[in-house]
Amino acid sequence: MSTYVIKSILGMLFCCYTLELPAQNLVPNASFEDVNICTEYIAPCAPSAWVAVAPEVIKMKYLCNGTALQGQHHVSLLLEGRDNPDTRVYIQTRLLCPMEKGITYRIRFYMNTENYPLRAGIRFDTAFIFTENAGCLSVPASMELNEEDQQKKLWRLNHPWYMLEKNYVATQRTTHIIIGNFKAPQKKEGYALYNNAQLFIDSISITPLIETSELCKEADSIHKFLYAEHHRHTIPDTYVSPPGKQILHKLDGNKEGCDTIILKDDLFSPDRNTINSNYRQQIDDVLKSYRNNSKKRIQLIGYSWQAASDEYNKIISFDKVKALATYLVYNEGYSFEDFDIRGMGKKQPRYDTVSGNNNRIEMILCRIPDTVKVRIVPKPDTLVIPDILFKFNSSELNTALYGALDSLIRKIPRDGSVQLQVTGYTDNAGNDEYNYNLSLKRANAVAGYMQQSGLGNDIRQITGAGETFPVADNRTPAGRKKNRRVEIIIFHSAD
Repeated sequence: MSTYVIKSILGMLFCCYTLELPAQNLVPNASFEDVNICTEYIAPCAPSAWVAVAPEVIKMKYLCNGTALQGQHHVSLLLEGRDNPDTRVYIQTRLLCPMEKGITYRIRFYMNTENYPLRAGIRFDTAFIFTENAGCLSVPASMELNEEDQQKKLWRLNHPWYMLEKNYVATQRTTHIIIGNFKAPQKKEGYALYNNAQLFIDSISITPLIETSELCKEADSIHKFLYAEHHRHTIPDTYVSPPGKQILHKLDGNKEGCDTIILKDDLFSPDRNTINSNYRQQIDDVLKSYRNNSKKRIQLIGYSWQAASDEYNKIISFDKVKALATYLVYNEGYSFEDFDIRGMGKKQPRYDTVSGNNNRIEMILCRIPDTVKVRIVPKPDTLVIPDILFKFNSSELNTALYGALDSLIRKIPRDGSVQLQVTGYTDNAGNDEYNYNLSLKRANAVAGYMQQSGLGNDIRQITGAGETFPVADNRTPAGRKKNRRVEIIIFHSAD
């Protein structure tokens, strides 16, 4: 079924004259309108292309509560927790094109904050960052947008939004953006200074100050790569070890399992005596956490895919891991007993690309397994709002039947444990365009009533499906009546 983005005429005019999102925007899904259906719960719980830094512990709020500046959606990030001020939510994505060193870029956010100063921390990096706790990241922000960068104040209903903008000169070539609060918690007399602070973001743009005619040639493939990844409650494997990347997964928790770090041919500096700076800090961070959480031996497994005999490749691969172990023993305080060293030679290719990419060392760190907790994914429930609750051939709710609608809505949990999708359907009496518009308007009417009933922050998606997906035979009056409906799908979280 085709995806439609419908806005009111007022909304379209508003967006055209105020948001001005540039065509050369490097940010994918910059206004968070494209909805991801997560692998874990088959639910519309997050925007496409965007993932949390600690998805197994704490996630962004993906809101469809009628207060977005444009479209339907915006995101909310926790900046400081209510009970623990160190608790944070960070979100991240890969840029469609790299930011090149020395180039000036215009960074623009449409945002607001709650219980916190008007500011957002931004880090530009060369890879995704993942952690297993919800604390403040140890890496610094590359820049910050704050009140001094405010350009406009805009309104949607009674909710203010601010356009913040600043020019930024890239200090290195970067490919990823991470957003959140990178500042240490501020405390006052033993308590957090900011209580349950939130950052709301409606849209983002990053554009070169000197614009070119089009985005880089890799933009389409990166867009497809990001949209093809649907995990949002676990760390995505495709983001942890994509071809050509070194280490993306930080060990910060006590969970069971193993982590594999891919170290390529440029591991050592040219003098062969020191670790390349691109790897050193990342390896140090992982080993520091590993020392605190496990006493298992570290596996160092070498692979060599040179144009030579199998025996030669086996020797070369062993020499590489022996050199790494020797470095860690003499520079990091390890003993050779801490490592299990193997040279595999020309075996087990990891990549389907040129053989050179398969020259590597795999550092495998395993933690002591804990009791495995099976994640039980509850099945979604569906509430059906029948055609009778609307006025005839209209999207206007029948006020005389509000009581019946209330009785249905009262079945929805209000403890923040659910995510809601509202979808309208029609029979096949009208043409496709008319049926789609009526179904969407009816879905919006029900969603609006739910928002007034206090369920706005649980709604993730509002859609119209027209005459598609009938539940009864459209050739009979009774069947057509059943097909004219609005469905509220209730996704229960097992988190």
